[in-house]
Amino acid sequence: MNVEISVPDEAVGMILSDITGKRGGSVIGIKNVQAKFYDSTDEKSNIIDEKKKCINALIPLSEMVGYTTYLRSLTKGEA
Repeated sequence: MNVEISVPDEAVGMILSDITGKRGGSVIGIKNVQAKFYDSTDEKSNIIDEKKKCINALIPLSEMVGYTTYLRSLTKGEA
């Protein structure tokens, strides 16, 4: 199954080792993700968060059962 996982920079190593080791998957690519946040009280205030990566991988479907819960616990709710 082709999956796209958005993770914080500090969790990339853990997720990659989990995908390629325990899950038996393969990583297709990694790219930077930019997120813009707007402050509703200040129209000129744009906060850009560049501390996330997007991991594109192929993981067997049988390994995907319960994976979102596992990711959330591994990354403290950030993935």
